[in-house]
Parts: sequence; structure tokens; C-alpha cells
Amino acid sequence: MKIKIKENVLTRDELKRTLSEKLNDKYNLSYRGKHMIVVAKTKIIGCIVMVRKNSILVNGNFSTMKAQIIFTLLVVLLGFVIPILVYFLVFHKKMKVVEKEVAQFIKENYKELIIE
Repeated sequence: MKIKIKENVLTRDELKRTLSEKLNDKYNLSYRGKHMIVVAKTKIIGCIVMVRKNSILVNGNFSTMKAQIIFTLLVVLLGFVIPILVYFLVFHKKMKVVEKEVAQFIKENYKELIIE
């Protein structure tokens, strides 16, 4: 989910601080790389929040690199159909719930920065 914001008004550290204050009891937050914040519900279910110059991207994803690598290896070893089917039946809905909750929280707390 892409949330358009005014240019250069929000940093990754500010966003992580706000998210950790409000969502720390429910989710674990950590950094991955220069621009990504990982919001993890479990060791597999979570979302990635990327702060860009004029937008914030929130995508449901695996919360650890280990889980992502294992999934990629399963796709390579077992073929495309079976792992993708398992992904959509088991993980996708849960990741979307986390994504929507975090995006809604960002939209509510940063109303003045969002461009419609």
C-alpha cells in the first residue's frame, strides 16, 4: 500500500519511534537496511514499511530474512505452484491484516503530512 506524503517531512527514525510507542505491545519492530522498518507479528508474519522521499510503502511480507530465504528455496526446489498455493492459503491473509493495520495507524497519526 502506497501512502503519498509531502516531500522530505518524515524520517525512518521518527516513524519507527511513533510505531514503537503505539504498537510495541502488539508487534516487534526492527530495522532492515537503510530505509526499511520491519513490523513483525510472529517470526513469519509481518510487514515491511519503507520511508521514501515523498511516500511511505507498507507491504505485507515475511518478517525475517530466514523465512524469506526458506520460501524462495521451496519455490525453486518444489516448483512454483505448490509453494505459492500454500503461501496464499496460509500466510497472505495474515500478512494483509498486519499491513492494513499499520497503514491505517500511519494514516491516522500523520494526517497533516498525507497528500490525497
